[in-house]
Amino acid sequence: MNADGATFNRKRAAIVLLFIFSIFMVLYYILFKERVEFDSDFTDTILWSEAMLTGNGLFDSRMYYAYTLPFGGSLLMMPFVAVFGVGYTAHALGFILFLAIFVFSLYKFFRSMDFSVDYTMAATAIVLLMSLPTKDTRMIMWGHVIHYSLGLLFVMIAMAVYSGIDTKVPAFSKENRKKSLLLAILTALFCTNGLTTILFFCIPFYGAVIMERFVNIKDELFCTENKNTASICTAGLCAAGAGFIISAIVQRLSGVITVYEGMFKTIPAWQEWVWDITERLRIMMVCVAGEISSEIPMESFTGIKVMYMAFISLVIIFIPFIAFCAYRRIENRNIRIYMISYIILLAATLFVYDFSQARGTAHRIVGLYMTALTVTVIFTMWLLKQGALSRFGVLLVILLSVACLFSTYNVASLRGQNRYDSLIAVLKDNDLHRGYAEYWSAQVTTVLSDADITVAPVFISEDGVISPRKYNSRDDQFAAEEGIDRYFVFLSAWEYETTRDTVCRDALEIIPFDEDGYIAVFDHNLF
Repeated sequence: MNADGATFNRKRAAIVLLFIFSIFMVLYYILFKERVEFDSDFTDTILWSEAMLTGNGLFDSRMYYAYTLPFGGSLLMMPFVAVFGVGYTAHALGFILFLAIFVFSLYKFFRSMDFSVDYTMAATAIVLLMSLPTKDTRMIMWGHVIHYSLGLLFVMIAMAVYSGIDTKVPAFSKENRKKSLLLAILTALFCTNGLTTILFFCIPFYGAVIMERFVNIKDELFCTENKNTASICTAGLCAAGAGFIISAIVQRLSGVITVYEGMFKTIPAWQEWVWDITERLRIMMVCVAGEISSEIPMESFTGIKVMYMAFISLVIIFIPFIAFCAYRRIENRNIRIYMISYIILLAATLFVYDFSQARGTAHRIVGLYMTALTVTVIFTMWLLKQGALSRFGVLLVILLSVACLFSTYNVASLRGQNRYDSLIAVLKDNDLHRGYAEYWSAQVTTVLSDADITVAPVFISEDGVISPRKYNSRDDQFAAEEGIDRYFVFLSAWEYETTRDTVCRDALEIIPFDEDGYIAVFDHNLF
């Protein structure tokens, strides 16, 4: 073997190892490290899966959903919940399946952009590793499957399917019929998830397909390719409308109640509309670099890491705009479409978060961050093949590689035991299996105990009154349960002081848990 062949084989081996390592790191997080930072935000998908089983296979009319995503992670997790129950095992297995689908879709997505196998594996590895830098990104991507991660996944799947359609011949010709029909069916299924999926998938994808043809002034506006593209988009948008309407009808007939989704559909008073681009930049930096709970010396390892990841967040924000300088030189249609889809998603996200009740927080920006990251990786791979410009691609590879190392470190350095695992141990020692707690302590305890202890969420007012919080919970979770003669309420220090002379005066006993936790035990159900 000559020297060039040996170098090639070493390069291929290194890329394959990087690809495998990136998948391993996500698996490592899901199986071992996620439990350390697991909280009630992570429980949505598994609770919705349980509702599928307790309801009619899609919805449970007794459930107070945050929002409904019938074609999402809950569908993937449902078989595992049926076998293993509501617990961390089902959660982890569901996310391993989601990871497999995500990696396959990401691989096909990059291949649709004419990247080699080596470039595709490297690009996939960077995206996977950069999905892990902070709790916000880890929670959205690998903690629960909701519209932020689904929007990204659906666009990638649609792009991979669309890449196989020849727009120079009619959309439903013999050559295109299967792919065009598949795209329409998938669009209909995706849009059963409602308004948020239309916002994060349908509008960016189909809007970008249309805009890519519109801005291509080399072709006549009503040329054959544009007409064929219009036919594909018309079929897709009609399918999207059908999926949305069918889902809405089924939910209405099922008596589904949603609580959180209304935030995205509620326009506040004019004086509450906000447009603060600097705040959006700060939130994106928090998304990538993480929250800073106290002052950190710049020269410390943590300080260097935070500053570097904040810098990388700015790189990821601005590279997609720089990429548009090369738009006319980019020959691959799918790359151009995806670049435009990011701009549409950016506009849609900023509009919703600034001009609705949703408001932007770090975890709500993760979908936008992951899309910007993907555009950055795509542009990097494109630069590497551009001769003299390849040096800028190499520079971006180096910058992203260091960020991947920090991201990997952030996962590996997760330590300690989840507070609620300790709480579960205390509850089991005292033979307590049915109770209540404020939302952030309720659902997490149920899931981490594998539903051996079921905890329903409650409100605790300043007057010491405890009332049901019907959010991501069912009506029957607040009713007395046959065979249970002792109930508990888990209270923070403030909640205990607030309820000491009201609800807790009837308690059989008060069990101190930690410096900010008390367990009040009762011989009756509270409601």
